[in-house]
Amino acid sequence: MGFDGSEASPQTLSALAALHPAGIILFARNIVSVEACAALVARVRAACEDGLPFLVGVDQEGGRVARLRRGATEIPSAMGLAASEDEGLCERAGLALARDVRRAGATVNFAPVLDVASDPRNTVIGTRAFGDDPEHVARLGLALARGLERGGVVAVAKHFPGHGATAVDSHRALPVVTGDAAQLRSRDLVPFARAVESGIRAIMTAHVAIPALDPDGRPATLSHRLLTDVLRGELAFRGVCVTDCLEMGAIAGTIGSERAAVEALRAGADLLIVSQTLALAARIAEAIADAVHEGSLPLERLEEAVARVEALRRWTATPRPLPAADPGVGREAARRALTMARGTLPHWMPSSRVAVLSLTDATLERGAADAQEEGASLAQALRAMGVEAGVVRGAGRLEAVDAQTRVALVVSRAQHDGARLEAARAVLARRPDALLVVVGEPYDVMLLPAARDAVCTFGEERVSLTALAEAIVAGSQPAGKMPVSLAVAE
Repeated sequence: MGFDGSEASPQTLSALAALHPAGIILFARNIVSVEACAALVARVRAACEDGLPFLVGVDQEGGRVARLRRGATEIPSAMGLAASEDEGLCERAGLALARDVRRAGATVNFAPVLDVASDPRNTVIGTRAFGDDPEHVARLGLALARGLERGGVVAVAKHFPGHGATAVDSHRALPVVTGDAAQLRSRDLVPFARAVESGIRAIMTAHVAIPALDPDGRPATLSHRLLTDVLRGELAFRGVCVTDCLEMGAIAGTIGSERAAVEALRAGADLLIVSQTLALAARIAEAIADAVHEGSLPLERLEEAVARVEALRRWTATPRPLPAADPGVGREAARRALTMARGTLPHWMPSSRVAVLSLTDATLERGAADAQEEGASLAQALRAMGVEAGVVRGAGRLEAVDAQTRVALVVSRAQHDGARLEAARAVLARRPDALLVVVGEPYDVMLLPAARDAVCTFGEERVSLTALAEAIVAGSQPAGKMPVSLAVAE
């Protein structure tokens, strides 16, 4: 369960101790730095552990979903890693993530994302996926998982049975994945089948309905057919089945979190996540106890879940050496992520004048201390390389930029924002020689055909923009391979 604040108050510690959870989950709101996080975890452990070690989980995927930032190695997104097509690099990235997770006091990383990016409209997964080819996703995602586990961290594959084929965000509503059973088994289930074969210790569920696999339309998290018949039966998974947060809109906004907790356990889940509200967690615990007493939740099912979770907790108790530091892995991964979608990357000398116009979300999930700091920008990265880079604020101000000044147009998710897309088209109509830099999902390239040169970074984090600036100044051409087919859903 989760809690507020970067320092656990006495009230928070008391509430956690009373609930006896299997563990806690950390978010950006809890994290000032890696070192401060470790101290926070130590306080919670001292107040709440009951013999077996807590499971301390965090979403440290790399890219835009990285709760640890200050003091942590910056790793590009899964899609960025996939552009390298290098299993060894993905495993090194997993080791680097494990080192930071361990240094922060955590033992569980809710990664890798094994969703197949089959719907270009998808924003909740997007660059968090390794691509649109199931075997490619499995091969590279499980390489990252190997690195995590080699580093002494539990890897949690997510989001079973697949969240890549929907445009709806389950944080807000219940997505419905269409397609027949054969298509879903040959696409979405493949990475999870490979994960089970590899011995993955934990799998997280998706709050998505898949009528072809469960005609009742239940979210996978609450579906006996999916969690027991498919995951346990067909795929023969023997590890811990973890729910995604039960406070998400797909659950809380439909049947409600308390009822969902009971139904998830009945369906085959072993570990429930309640990310936000300790009072709700207490009500869920009461609902589970009531269901057992009433006979609607068999005690044997609860005992089975407890046994699996306790086995995982014991695994984390085994002393393991901290992975050695690999300070260059993030920079190398970001450099190898760079992928030309069209044309060539220009060579801009340090004396060049460049105008940078950004049309992006600029919404990194930063930690508590980083929330008010200036976000990374391509202009900053170019200036650090000696380029005279200035920021143009608004497409209308491009008229003041002379013809000798180079232009970089930085775009993300223009396909989801009509005004942003029209602004980008207006810039390219005036300056078709502008370098188009797509920092989100790469599908924007297809909507902006006027750009002669287009490069994809698969992320707007500092490490990715620095890698691009270095390549531009060095005059080197990116060698990344596009991890998805470039098409835009209507």
